[in-house]
Amino acid sequence: MLYFKTKTAEQLSDLHDSAFKDSSKSTKTTFLQSLKRVERIYGKKFIELGLDFLDKPQDFLEALDNSKYSENTKLTTLTCILKLLKLIDAPLVIYNQWLTILKNKTEERQKTDDENLHKRLKVLMDFKLIKVHVYDKANNFIKGDVSLEDFKNFLILALFTIQIPVRISNYVSMKVVDDDIFVDDTGNFLVVNDNTYKFVFNKYRTSHILGKKELHVTEKTLQFLIDRWLSEFNKDSPNFLIINEKNKRPMNGKQIENSIKEASSKIFKYPLTIDNIRASYMKRIVDLDPDFQDKLDICNILGFSTSSILDKHSSDVKEV
Repeated sequence: MLYFKTKTAEQLSDLHDSAFKDSSKSTKTTFLQSLKRVERIYGKKFIELGLDFLDKPQDFLEALDNSKYSENTKLTTLTCILKLLKLIDAPLVIYNQWLTILKNKTEERQKTDDENLHKRLKVLMDFKLIKVHVYDKANNFIKGDVSLEDFKNFLILALFTIQIPVRISNYVSMKVVDDDIFVDDTGNFLVVNDNTYKFVFNKYRTSHILGKKELHVTEKTLQFLIDRWLSEFNKDSPNFLIINEKNKRPMNGKQIENSIKEASSKIFKYPLTIDNIRASYMKRIVDLDPDFQDKLDICNILGFSTSSILDKHSSDVKEV
């Protein structure tokens, strides 16, 4: 380590860039910024520090905690220090001390995030209430005189509130077909069979693990909305959700998100995001406490990890 004690932050950064040639430009920049941050915390240049701060990780942690940096920045700084320790081939005992600090800091951050999430879930609008309000407005769109834009926005909101709210990406570039024979393994489809509908999801966040998923449209209200959409507003396009009357290209994720905000603003007086809706739905599912298989099915179709469900189920089995 003596050789590196005479190096500047810039020289150590150059060594890092040479050792990790395949790293992205942003990663290399972040490493140098973290070294500069260490200098600002101590008010000294690296040559003056002589890497002595590495022998006192707890002192550095205290100084870091007393700084005004965000928690993300603090974690990034600790991660880069670990990379520095590898770079200079520091003794394993020192490396492990810093690793423990990073591990504890990460766990503290996760605990804080979990607590904040729990607080947000407590103030979420009840999903049942969201669904009731959408139902109350549905008849105006099923039978009323509305524009394509307003109908489209309401239909999209209904897709995420009257049935299971999957991810927005599940509906991006979705095609409409009238027979399962036209369904392949590369895209997402709305299959129309007389007056019944089902969504086929081949491409979604966890599709590489879970494979193809199907979601049957069982709610009559949503069936009526899709009926009118396809028969009146969007009868000439193979794309399920189109941008507008003149532009029949499929909507992207941002446009679908904006439609949800537009429609929900008119109903609830403030915009709901897909994250609000999905979190509210999951809170309701947890409150209802469905059986184990129901939980797995719901998590799968939502694209959430099932590991927490499996862990809870395992602990429940042990308690019996």
